Amino acid sequence: MVLLLIFLFIPMQWGAPSGPVRVLTRVVQIVPNVAGQVISVDITPNTPLKKGDVLFRIDPLPFQQAVDLAEANVVRTRALAEKDTEALNTAQANLSQAVARETLAQSRYDDDKKLVESEVYAENRLERRQSDLDQAAAGVRSARASVRDAQTELGALMPDGRPAKVAEAETKLAQAQWNLDQATVRAPSDGYVTNLALTVGQRVVSLPFAPAMAFVDTSEVKPVAQIQQIYLRHISPGQSVEIAMKTRPGKLIFGTVESIVPSASTGQAIVSGSIASAVQISPEPFLVRINITNPEDDAFMAPGTVGSVAIYTESVGATHVIRKVMMRMTAILNYLNPML
Repeated sequence: MVLLLIFLFIPMQWGAPSGPVRVLTRVVQIVPNVAGQVISVDITPNTPLKKGDVLFRIDPLPFQQAVDLAEANVVRTRALAEKDTEALNTAQANLSQAVARETLAQSRYDDDKKLVESEVYAENRLERRQSDLDQAAAGVRSARASVRDAQTELGALMPDGRPAKVAEAETKLAQAQWNLDQATVRAPSDGYVTNLALTVGQRVVSLPFAPAMAFVDTSEVKPVAQIQQIYLRHISPGQSVEIAMKTRPGKLIFGTVESIVPSASTGQAIVSGSIASAVQISPEPFLVRINITNPEDDAFMAPGTVGSVAIYTESVGATHVIRKVMMRMTAILNYLNPML
């Protein structure tokens, strides 16, 4: 007995370490992106759903009205942008006419100035020409200001060449359309809804502390084993695994090690304004993720199911036989023993 203990049963602890295993999955809190009154609930609790299936619908009327207003605003803004283009063309034409009038007034002033200097005309004639020239120059300044105003309206352009006001209106329309689409809440992945309490007439809000329902994500269901830290140095991905699940008494489920979760909860630093206090330290097991070899065994891997696991390492291969016998005994005892 002493020899068996020293040379088989003790080495078996790291040659074929074992521990409890449980099946974990994600539970998503369904919080709608928009608030409103529920008009239909399109699911049955605990019924399998595919990604994109409708969970429930929110009254779309206010969101549809927002879309209609945004579409009208886009049409009006585009028309204003076209009007701004016409205004710029008109302002440029007026500027050309004002410049031509100023040039003509300057020419007449220069001609009359020479005639006044030669005493052909009286001095007051030159004063009238100066007045005409001043009015023409003022017209040019006003026309140039109009051109600048029109260019300002059209000069605010997006990188793709669209006027900024048009881009803003189109963005508001896209936002309103997105809100309308979010009035239909869909499944984020494959899974099912459990503990359904939502019903028609209730009002849902887009706040994280007020979820509408709990969605169990079954797109990635993984059994996770707990292995003591002292044995982790012998475990590596790809090693074979045997699992005796409570949901399948008398039978073993086979798999391989996928990865070792490289941290434990005791290694997490809690953010606070206090100095860390000394606590009683114990070696917390690490988690080992497992891949199931036979997809048909997924039927026994509902989230929350538990069992016992054995991992067969490359160390002390002679002890694997003993662990295999113990695992089969555990599987048979699962008929009688409801606990681990």
